Amino acid sequence: MNKYGIPYMGSKQKIADTIIAEIPKRKNFYDLFCGGCSITHAALLAGKWENYFANDIDPLMPKLFLDSINGKYKNEKRWISREDFFKLKDSDGYVKTCWSFGNKGEAYLYAREIELWKKALHYARVLNDFSFLKEFGIDTNDASRIWIKAHFAECKEKYISWYTEKINKSKIDTEELRKNLNAKIEKNTKELQQYLLDGLKKANKRPCDVDRFLGTNGMAGHYFGKSQWEFPTREVYNKLQGFLYLPKSYDSIYGLQELLESLQSLERLQRLQRLENLKVSSLDYRKIDILPDSVIYCDIPYQGTSQYTCGAFDYQSFFDWCKKQKELVIISSYTMPNDFVCIKEIKHRCTLSMSQGGSNTTERLFVPEHQLELIERKPTYTQLEFDFGLSA
Repeated sequence: MNKYGIPYMGSKQKIADTIIAEIPKRKNFYDLFCGGCSITHAALLAGKWENYFANDIDPLMPKLFLDSINGKYKNEKRWISREDFFKLKDSDGYVKTCWSFGNKGEAYLYAREIELWKKALHYARVLNDFSFLKEFGIDTNDASRIWIKAHFAECKEKYISWYTEKINKSKIDTEELRKNLNAKIEKNTKELQQYLLDGLKKANKRPCDVDRFLGTNGMAGHYFGKSQWEFPTREVYNKLQGFLYLPKSYDSIYGLQELLESLQSLERLQRLQRLENLKVSSLDYRKIDILPDSVIYCDIPYQGTSQYTCGAFDYQSFFDWCKKQKELVIISSYTMPNDFVCIKEIKHRCTLSMSQGGSNTTERLFVPEHQLELIERKPTYTQLEFDFGLSA
């Protein structure tokens, strides 16, 4: 799976390639609700359009994307405390997104009980400053995961009042990891897949048992199969440790994969060559001037899912706006009014779901009915046909 954009609630990162493949070629590409810019990023790399416009009513998001591409955070080493987070989150997109729980920009990344432990590790691994660890009674100049694991009993005894969760990325030889990066990711993925399969077998369980245990429908197929394979989220993994034979901690088993994929994403960003044709804005979508020969992509907030920080969304006003557009509008949504036509269904896992690890869902791409002549294919079905079970 390619990595696009920046961490963001409701990101289309996992299905960006599929969406981009469905959007017709025009001169101009508009992403009017760009959020974490995963679709904008995928569009830039696809190179199907000459000019790109990324807009979001939250001005921090498109700016964060541009700053990231331009290397502003290449050597980012700051430790962001709880106080720093609430002081900076409304003015610093990096702090708001990367240091918030679930990338929602609301709650701080770490629970209060573990914040100082995380800070000590951050200073040791990123800044090569071991003073915080020494303060807590750990006399070491090596805070690597390997060292922590080897001295786990000692750390637990000395830090009984601290609770550990996810740690910051290690300060390691990233240049060495970049060599043959794809091969390393493939090898590590196979090892992780086998680890999960071994854990399933040793516990004498089947994938269907896992689905029943988690209360999900088909997610075990992603964990124990190879098609659309995914490693469980931290929350799901920790829960499965009490059900399957999974002796390793989440960080020790999955930390390398996270780092490798982050490096892969950075490599793509650094290769981006079309930034001079990208313009960003933070306006109400209705105030954007749409140029002739354009395609407009709209990833609107979904009805019935977790709400975004920008406030309530006026769906009827958006529907009315779409019907007035002369340039092609393509909308990502689960459902739309009957005068919009579905042109594509994309099955994937929804991370906005409140169930453990998300749930399988079907994303749909719609166009206004009056714009069917602008789309270079026959429609799949109308919303009305879907509601009455008439779709193929």
